[in-house]
Amino acid sequence: PTDYEASLFDVTNNESYKAAFTALAKGLKVERLAMDADIQGRSFSQGSFIIHGKLNDEFLQSLTVPPLFARQKIAAKTSAVRMPKIALVETWFHDMDAGWTRFIFDQYRIPYTVVRPGDFKKIDLKKYDILIFPDADKNVLMSGKYKSGETYRIPDYPPQFTKGMGKEGLQKTAAFIDDGGIVLSWGRSTLLFTGVLEIKKSEKESETFQLPVKDVSKSAAQKGLYCPGSLLKVKLRKDHPLALGMPGETGIFYRGRPVFTTSVASFDMDRRVIGFFPEKEILLSGYCEKEKLLAQKPVLIWLKKGKGQLVLYGFNPQFRASTQGSFKLLFNALLLSQ
Repeated sequence: PTDYEASLFDVTNNESYKAAFTALAKGLKVERLAMDADIQGRSFSQGSFIIHGKLNDEFLQSLTVPPLFARQKIAAKTSAVRMPKIALVETWFHDMDAGWTRFIFDQYRIPYTVVRPGDFKKIDLKKYDILIFPDADKNVLMSGKYKSGETYRIPDYPPQFTKGMGKEGLQKTAAFIDDGGIVLSWGRSTLLFTGVLEIKKSEKESETFQLPVKDVSKSAAQKGLYCPGSLLKVKLRKDHPLALGMPGETGIFYRGRPVFTTSVASFDMDRRVIGFFPEKEILLSGYCEKEKLLAQKPVLIWLKKGKGQLVLYGFNPQFRASTQGSFKLLFNALLLSQ
């Protein structure tokens, strides 16, 4: 068609996000519906994308879901969408999960910059809107070494590849959040944020704080929890931007860690449990011993600290590019700064 003002893409489709990110890269104006709306006899959920202007044939042929072509100006309330500046943290230690994250971002036309843990001392995090920590060992991220018990194991890599972010890097990350940045973290990397954190205000002044979330996976494992990698059921709170386009329940790929608990937030912090395990019948596919220990435990948490936000996933939302049902929980987080 040629006589249209804009194209609408339903938020329930993963492909709609690809269309939105592709359009942004081409310099087109993109908006999201701020509420549910009926347009030309078709219902669109809150968060659906509106791409303004004409789309060329190459763009349209690259899509697997056809848009609705709006023939007149859309009267519904909308919010603007812009491309976030993303830094993706990837270690040199055969970091497979970061690699799969890059693959997903490339497939969905999401631009990013790879940052190594050893770069944290010199880079200016203020250049970015979002800092992403895929699933990686906390000790590798912090020190560039593996740790077993109380013993560190130095890898057989040249020194330039075994540098961690260190205490200074973690302080810079905490300051990045406090100043308005967004951090996304899942799997083992979430342990960076479950202890005492510090922000250096000046040479003589610093702020220490602890986010209202803990990982109790060790005690759960001692009680018999064993989930080597299975599909588990999660309930989602539909009234949060992270859950736009998602059903009330979905399946996630889960490895038995972390196991989160939360507490009441204080001072300049806030927290919302967006995803949690149901009370029973948690296992959807695979094997999970003592699944009752996960009952009603949070598994997707949104946190606020200062001006910024932190999203902690107890699961891999993009596991090996195969868990399409939870991709939107990652894509929506990329747009939280809008």
